[in-house]
Amino acid sequence: MFNLSKKKINKIMAFAIAFTMLFASQVTAFAATTSSKTVTSSKAMSVALLPGVTGNSNTITFNFNSLPDKAIVKEVEIDCSNASVIGEKGAILAKSLTITSPSGETHTVSWGKGNVTTTNLFIAEKAAGTWSVYMTGTNIASPNLGSAFIGGTKYSSVKMKVSYILED
Repeated sequence: MFNLSKKKINKIMAFAIAFTMLFASQVTAFAATTSSKTVTSSKAMSVALLPGVTGNSNTITFNFNSLPDKAIVKEVEIDCSNASVIGEKGAILAKSLTITSPSGETHTVSWGKGNVTTTNLFIAEKAAGTWSVYMTGTNIASPNLGSAFIGGTKYSSVKMKVSYILED
């Protein structure tokens, strides 16, 4: 049916082998091992607001200087699960976290369920260095209640986990 010479068969086989090796090398490049490191901030993140007011907390930092220079971000997780109320009457509704990478890239992401926020917006960024974070929230007490209903939240022992791969 097909009249293939030995020369043509050898060319087809060589092409098939080259294609297979090219594909295998591409797969290997994406099979990097993911590692992670978790750091706890030395300061608490807190916010206190009048009723109906939206505002930002103080900024806290996380030192990831011990990561290898070739560490590239895959995912970032901020755990603010250790929360306590400041004051007794107002209530802060957490809205977002603003995260800044060591290279200065900043992203604001929605507050995560259970006070744990995960994002991959920093993918391929350098992981080593100092990261900073602050939260934005709103005191959901009625503005008509006055300053007696100042509400606040304090997040102690905030943890940041950076999952990363090592760049070749």
